[in-house]
Amino acid sequence: MISCSAHKNLREKIPMSDIRNIDFHTILEQYKNMIHYHIHRLGIRDTHDEFLQEGVMALFFAYNGYDESKGTFDSYASHMIRHRLIDYLRKIIREQEKTDLIINEAHTKEVIQQEIDLIEKQEFWKRVKHTLTDKQWKWVYWYIIHGYAVKEIAAIESTTEDAVKNWGKEVKRKLRDSAFIQECRKK
Repeated sequence: MISCSAHKNLREKIPMSDIRNIDFHTILEQYKNMIHYHIHRLGIRDTHDEFLQEGVMALFFAYNGYDESKGTFDSYASHMIRHRLIDYLRKIIREQEKTDLIINEAHTKEVIQQEIDLIEKQEFWKRVKHTLTDKQWKWVYWYIIHGYAVKEIAAIESTTEDAVKNWGKEVKRKLRDSAFIQECRKK
């Protein structure tokens, strides 16, 4: 890397009035440290060299648009690089904010849908419960909703396995013929 004094000496060798007669790659070599300086000064971590690319583009535009009547090339290039980097940083921040907003909206919609689903499930089970007897509801509650085996339900309810199986048969018969269940199947 070129030291600051050596870097300055390289730029001094080029008369700025003849800047367009110099190859851009030569200019880039001489001003690359300025790009890095601004990236560092703005506190940017440039792991993918995106900001370096933007700085090179800014230097190129400064190189093509330089008007010696408006000041030195150094100050013009520095201004162009700094403002291009700031604009690019703002663009990235805006894009991230949009992404965050989309993610938040999607999450909110998902939460709302889950709540709607829960309410619908609760309404569904409430209607099923009103259709059944207490013992039949116990079978639905333990077997269907919670996934217990017939043997476990019998132990919980202090009854026989055959009794629990009969509750299940009655539930199936009742719900198969229920108008409410017929409506649900159409949806």
